[in-house]
This record gives sequence, structure tokens and C-alpha cells, in this order.
Amino acid sequence: MEEESDNITNNMTLSKPQVIEIKRSVNNSGHNNNPNEVPVMTNTTNGNTTTITPPPKDHDDDNDNEDDDEIPVIDLSNPNTEQLLHQILRACTTWGFFQLIHHDIPPSLIQSYRKSKARFFSLPYETKLKLKRNAQNARGYFDDELTKRRRDWKEALDVGVPGSRDWGISDFDERNACLDGWNQFPTEEECPNFREVTVQYFEECAKLSNRLARLMACALGITEEKEKKSGSGSGEDAAAQILDRMVLDHTSYLRMNYYPPCDLKCLNDNDASSSSTTTAENGPPPLGISPHRDAGFLTILLQDDNCHSLQVARFEDSDLGHDNSWVTVKPIPGSVTINTGDMAMIWSNGIFRAPLHRVLTDPTKKRYSSPFFYNPGYNELISPLDCCSSCSSDTNKNTKKEMIKMKKKYRPCLWGYFRALRFAGDLTDLGVEIQTSHFKMDNTTTSDHIEKQDEFRKVVNFEENFNVE
Repeated sequence: MEEESDNITNNMTLSKPQVIEIKRSVNNSGHNNNPNEVPVMTNTTNGNTTTITPPPKDHDDDNDNEDDDEIPVIDLSNPNTEQLLHQILRACTTWGFFQLIHHDIPPSLIQSYRKSKARFFSLPYETKLKLKRNAQNARGYFDDELTKRRRDWKEALDVGVPGSRDWGISDFDERNACLDGWNQFPTEEECPNFREVTVQYFEECAKLSNRLARLMACALGITEEKEKKSGSGSGEDAAAQILDRMVLDHTSYLRMNYYPPCDLKCLNDNDASSSSTTTAENGPPPLGISPHRDAGFLTILLQDDNCHSLQVARFEDSDLGHDNSWVTVKPIPGSVTINTGDMAMIWSNGIFRAPLHRVLTDPTKKRYSSPFFYNPGYNELISPLDCCSSCSSDTNKNTKKEMIKMKKKYRPCLWGYFRALRFAGDLTDLGVEIQTSHFKMDNTTTSDHIEKQDEFRKVVNFEENFNVE
């Protein structure tokens, strides 16, 4: 059964079903607002359409909590391919989050990485400041990031895939330059084995991301057989083949976060700007990270087991909401947490949900986390898949289903442009942060970002670092 599972995830070949279509109600915002609503799947083979019955409920399966008050848990080693795809489909279209167990990242590596990361953040502040990111380099150490124009309560270090794709080349070699800049690591003397362990963990995350992206594609009906029938490289096939290009050209990065305890008594001494920090006198403590959606395709998050601070929104289209609108993610020991990003939402024509989430502070506990952001190539135009621009519809309950065409909800989005502007918004307050809504087709006026990204593509060299200034 192991061999069958590996073949499916690596080669996108399905024994059953050949094509999976999604019949679901997609609202004007482009995704499912109701985490309790399960997408209906149909199996289309040789022109005949039959309903795929959802897997029988297992009362020991966390995926099927009756009240759905926690994000799903998915076992990647599940030999039942149909059930695995159904679970991934449901998770990506409802919550946009799930916990993943049996993910094949070695536990010993995770343990070494956790220790190495903690050693880095324990370095003297002056040592970390030598690695400070800036307007010319998006990679390195920082403690002053803005999320939705509010300063985060954290320290962090960003490490990305080298421009040369070769970790053996010196980080400051000109061949390693790219739009995001170049990596900055502490010296071996300052933090022994830090670079080696970080690179190993990075590559394991990249491998897992590729596997998950292909499973997500399978759940949307994209198979290896369908891709091979393409000769034109246009339409659905061009959008589907992004997965193959991402293996070679992805521009992913790994972020190491440290959230120190946030004591209300100390907030008045905080050196952050008054516009981004609240004090004990005028409100609640600042957030570790303010409400946001991840920009890329998918995220693999490694969390601490004993401090539960990540929260997922149960509402949409607002950064507000009541306390009971947020659900705290309680990580299962040994798991990683997966969420879909903005590019996957555009790629799926809004079928996949890019969920709003935030990170709380804790008055007494310190916390570490590591999100790995799996991102397309800088020059990749992300467009909705053709297969996600149609759905099956019942014209009459007693008649056969027929296919109807749905309007594409998004214009093509250039990842390099989206990423550059999102980083600029993280570094400094631009007034308005770029969002997928700027690329929606149903806007009454076309966003100026469409024209600007075309110009950006003409003038920017993606093999050189982008200067925010």
C-alpha cells in the first residue's frame, strides 16, 4: 500500500477516480464561508458521472468532529486514496487549515532544528542585528515587521532558496542573488551547525510541499494523464503545469519566529510606534502577528506543542470579529500545520480558501514557530484553472447532471510583483497592503495593479534583489 501511495503523490496518477469535479456553492467572495459545509465530489469516467459517497464516519477520526470546532487532522500515510483526497479537499475548501500527521519529516531532524533555532534567538542582540534585513534584502533577522500596518510582537529570521539553487555556494556569491535578496546566517562559531540543520529542514519542507500541492491538484481533478494530453501549453494545462515548474523554480522561504512573553506592565516601555502598539491603559496587548492571509501557495507550520497561540478566523472579509469567531489551533505532538495561501486560492478560482489567521501573545510563556512558505517562481503568472471554472449542476432532481461554465473570478497575478509589494508592506507602512481582491474580475473598475505588474515584469530582473526604496 505504501508504494501505491507514493506513486499517487509523486506522479499524480489516480486509479480511482480519474477526474474529480467539485459541485459546491461558491459565493461572491470566491470561497466557502461555512466551515461545516462539505463539498460534494463526483467521479467522471468515460463521460459517465456518478456521485462519490463520502467515506463512512469514523468516530475516532478527528476530521469528523460533529461540532467542527477544531481544524481537521489528516494522516498522510492513509492508504485509502479516495478518502485522503476527500479530506484534503474538504480541509482546503472549508477551514483552509489542517494538521498533518505522518508527514515523513524525520522527528530527529525536527528536534535538532528546534534546538538550533532556540540557540539562534538566544544570541546577543548585537550579533543578530548584524544579520538585519533591509530595503535591499528581504532575508535576514528582524524585530520590527508590520502585519496589516501593525507592528508584530516577535523576532524572526527569514531564509530562502538561493538564487543559484545550490546551497553549496557561498550565501554572498553574486550567483545567489534573486528578487528577495540573499541569505544571512550566523557564523559557525556564533551558532554551530545552525546553517546545516536549517538547510536540511528547509529541503524536507520543500519536498513535502510538492507532495501536498500535487494532492491538492488531484483533488481538483488534475491528473498526470490530463497533463500529458496537453500540447499547446495554454489554458488549463498551462495553469496545471505550474506544479512541475514549482519543483524547479519555487521561491520559497523559511521563517523562524520567536515570540517573547508580553507582560502588560512592560508595554509602556516598548519602543514600537504608538500607532501600532497598545498599552495596559488603553487596550489589550499587541498581537504576535495581526490578522492576515499568507501570500504564497501553501504554508507548512511547525509549532510548539505546549503554547497554543495560533488562531483561525471563522468569519470572512474583515479583520474584526468577536472572540468566539476565532478558533485556537492546538497542535498534535509530531504534527505540522498546513494552510492554503492566496496563490492557491487564485489558482483554484476561489475553491480553496486562503484563511485569515493571527497569533496571540502570552504574558508568561515564550514561543517559537517556523512557517515554510511554498511559493511559485517570481515570473509565474497565477491564473484560475479551467477545471475550476466549471461545475456540475442539477437542472432537475430527476435528470442527469450537466456541466455549466462559471466565470473566472481572478485575473492573472504575477507572483514576483505580489511578493515584492507584500514585502514592502511588511517593511514599511505603505498605507494599503496588496491583496487578492485587487485581482478579482467582479470589481467594477480594474485595479491599477494589473497594469503595474505588467510594467514590473518588463523592467525588473528577477535574478537581482529588489529595492523597496
